[in-house]
Formats: sequence, C-alpha cells, structure tokens
Amino acid sequence: MSLNPWIGLAISVLTLPLLFTLVDMVGSVRARNARADFAPPTPVEDFEVLVPIYGSVRYLENVDFLRTYGSRVLLCTTTTETDEFDRELDAIAQANGFRVFRGEVSRPSEGRSGTRQTGGTIRDRVVRDALEWVQAEWVVCLDADTTTVRPLSELVGALAVRKLDLASIRLVPMNTRRLLGRIQAHEYRLAMQLRRVVPWLVSGACHAARTEAHRQIMRRHSLFFQGNDVELGILANALGYRVGHVPFEVPTMVPDNVKPWWRQRLAWAGGEVRLYIVNFRFARRHPLVWAYGAATFLLAPLRWITAAELVNDLGCTMSTAVLGVVMLAYLLLAFYVHWNTRDSVIWLMPLYGAVSSLLISPLGILWYVKMARADRNAGIIRPRRPHRAQEPAQSGPQRL
Repeated sequence: MSLNPWIGLAISVLTLPLLFTLVDMVGSVRARNARADFAPPTPVEDFEVLVPIYGSVRYLENVDFLRTYGSRVLLCTTTTETDEFDRELDAIAQANGFRVFRGEVSRPSEGRSGTRQTGGTIRDRVVRDALEWVQAEWVVCLDADTTTVRPLSELVGALAVRKLDLASIRLVPMNTRRLLGRIQAHEYRLAMQLRRVVPWLVSGACHAARTEAHRQIMRRHSLFFQGNDVELGILANALGYRVGHVPFEVPTMVPDNVKPWWRQRLAWAGGEVRLYIVNFRFARRHPLVWAYGAATFLLAPLRWITAAELVNDLGCTMSTAVLGVVMLAYLLLAFYVHWNTRDSVIWLMPLYGAVSSLLISPLGILWYVKMARADRNAGIIRPRRPHRAQEPAQSGPQRL
C-alpha cells in the first residue's frame, strides 16, 4: 500500500520548507532593519583567553595571533597527553609567555588519539575546570585555529557596555573559491542573521562571557561535544543570564571538500538530534526553533516516502506540479535573503538542502546514538544540577 503522492508532498515536502521560510525570514527581516556593522566600543583589557588544545600540538594554529595577549592566554590541555606533546606545548608557552592548564580526565585514551575529534568530553571538561582558575572579570574562548581581525578587547568592551553575560559572534567563511565553500558562505550568512533573533545560538569557535556566568554555566554543562556551544546559550537563558549577539566578525575556514564536509555535517546532525529530540523539553522556552529542528528529524520518513512516490510516479502531474511550486518558493526565498550578495550558486541551494534533508538528517540519528554510546553520555541538559567544581591542585595554570 503506497501513500498518496499529494498527502506525502503536502506533509513532508511542504511543511519543512514552510518552517524553514518562517524561521529564516524572521532573521532576515530583522537583519535588514538592524545595524549590521560592528561599532567598536571602549576596549576592556580585563579578560583571559582560554584555548583548548589536546591530542596534537599541530592543531594550535593561532600562536602568532595569541602572542599579542601573552600571559592572558591559558592553553587548556589534559594530564594524559604524551611526553612529546607536553614538551612541545611547554616550549610554545615559554616562548610566548602563555600559561598552561592541565586538567584531569577520566578516560585517558581520549586525549592520546592525535587526531581531531568530533566527539568526546575533553574539550568542555578542561574548559570547565580551567574556568575555576580564571581571575579576570571576562573570558574569551577560542578554538586553537581561530583568529580575529579586531582586538579581543573590543569584543569584551561590547559585552561590558551592553551589560551582557554571554554573547554570540558572527562567523565569516574565508575559503569561498570552491563551489562547496561558496554555498556554505550563503548558509553561514543566514545562520549569523538568525543570531540577531536567537542570540543564544553561540559559536564554539569564539564566544565571550562574564567569567562568573561562564563558570556557573559550565558547572552544569553535559559535556556532550556536538551542540556544546548551543548548550551554553540554552543554559545561560535557563539560569537567567543576559545573552546577546555582538556583530564581531571572526573569519573561519569551512570544509570545501566533500569528505570533510560530510563528516562535519553528520556530527552536527547528531548534535542537533541531541538538542532538538533528546532535550525536547526546552521547546517550551524556544518553540519556533525547536519546532523547526525537531521536524527536520521526525518528518524524515515522510520525505523518503515522498521521494519514492516521485520515482515510481514520474508522470503524476499533481506531484510534479507541487514539487515545482516548492522549488520555486525555495529559490525565491533564497534570492530574497541573499539579494545583497547575489551569486549564481544560489541556484544549487535546493539541491544542497535536499542532500541535507534526505541523507544527513536521518543519518544524524544514528550518529547521535554512536556518539552517546562511545562517550557514555546522552547529552541531557540539566540547568539545576551543577557539577562539583574541581579543587585547585597541581594541575593549575603555570607560566613557563
């Protein structure tokens, strides 16, 4: 027994684009009426920079950028790294005036892989424990390959003048010569516009916070890697902190080859399953975003049924007509929201969305299960259950 093509298309093909339109249109319309540039405030120098680095020193790519901040930089690693890693990291710290924090980890094998991971609890655990040592009023968290064009003191100054406790920033893809990079540039632009409406969609690559607020948030963090950045914003809102968006542009590199892009998106999809399905109770706080996110996964079977119906019934005028209307609406929306940066690659956005919708989203469910089993961590967000803070010990930061 097959599902009527009209029912399948109306529910699975039309519903998600309508939700997509609603969510992204809100961000785009608000973005058109909001100030887009970053107005530098009075710089604030009372901050420290936390940089998680483990597995291999070669991932610490922003040493030249960090050198400007000297002893305010705290390289966060574990006590279970190799002797070679420790020697190399200590040499870098000594040459640049950085400090090093070594935190305890319960699973030593996590820190010895030598490869960049898309799961695990190390990153958030060492950040959580390192925060107990931060003395400055403000803290900036940076990935080991992230730099900024403007001084971090201006980012901190923006938080101070707006009296924010946590802020998201604007990521801007830089490697846009290849086709996949160009498509992601448009994708990122939409995502950054949306942060003006939902600023709690924090980026893990770079974010800033009031130290005490960040400390309290991380004491309650689930430590689940994928979606760890958005969890910061969710916890901040739940704890009553002021969360905002600062249009402080941070250049970033995106995967412009299919294989790394595929791996990244599968991991991201697993993180979205964790946020929108496993932690569905937060839908009452953010109903629109959760409806969009949860529907992406819950309606996956209907999308596949619809695709099968179209393949088996290519001559059906009703099916092809409805599909044509959906694609036209999608394209019109895409050209509208990207009108100021018109690019011929926008014609490929429906195909790009179809790949994500039909393949990556369903596989994200399996990816979440894989990550949760590997780390023995379901990623359940519990705002009212703080973790016990690490007592100061010999693993504390040292200037070498």
